[in-house]
Amino acid sequence: MRLYIIYGDDFGERVIGNLMNFSTFCTSCADTCGNCRLEYGSFASDIVGADRTPNNLPTFIEEPEKYFPKNPPKCDIIIAVGLHKDLLASIPVLVEKTQAKGVIVPLEDSNWCPPGLQKQVEEELNRMGVAHAFPKPFCTLEESGHNTIIDEFIKRYKVGKPIVEVTVNNDTITQTKVIRSAPCGSTWYVMRQIEKRSTNGINERISEAHHAYPCTASMQVDKTLGDTILHVGGYAIRGAVQDAINKATEKKPELIQNPPKIRTDQTTY
Repeated sequence: MRLYIIYGDDFGERVIGNLMNFSTFCTSCADTCGNCRLEYGSFASDIVGADRTPNNLPTFIEEPEKYFPKNPPKCDIIIAVGLHKDLLASIPVLVEKTQAKGVIVPLEDSNWCPPGLQKQVEEELNRMGVAHAFPKPFCTLEESGHNTIIDEFIKRYKVGKPIVEVTVNNDTITQTKVIRSAPCGSTWYVMRQIEKRSTNGINERISEAHHAYPCTASMQVDKTLGDTILHVGGYAIRGAVQDAINKATEKKPELIQNPPKIRTDQTTY
């Protein structure tokens, strides 16, 4: 699969770094690093291009196409992160140039893509027959079950809404395994931090690790979600760990307090 990332926010570099998995990408554990990410491998060869848009763009851009690369690479999926609104509105132009079959627009900040703009871009991509997803945040992206190229993306790169496994002995988490990570790579760090920890009060430890990584999602309340995007990211990893503990112990879901139920599925392909 060929990936092209175009971004206007540092979060884009985190997504790229996670996929490339270079040796200095995650240094959160410092001297206690256990090289847990070795099993993930590297997908650097799948990234056919990565371009950062200029800083300090004008509020209104009359000809947004001028800010796109003149000769973008042919690709299967475009990942558009934190683009100026006028550039995002012109993503269909980039789709035509790259012949992309799918577009992913992660929303780590409500200001990146207002609902009206999202609807506009979705309608144009639907007209073009291009699969698309606007996960808010990126770590809530799940397979649609429609066998789209975005489902293939999730399966191949093992990123999206976290899925993990744990081994529990005497209410202590003795081993952890990442099946699918948040696209920023935070899941690897969080799971490392909850090893040898009691399942009692595990939510607090997860939250500490999630913030320490740190999560860069917005702390402003999103009107669509009814909560902050950062909190939604936190609920995703907490829910993943809760599910893993429930499976490992075969206890009822009440083992850990359920995170608040809010709408997080922004996938629309």
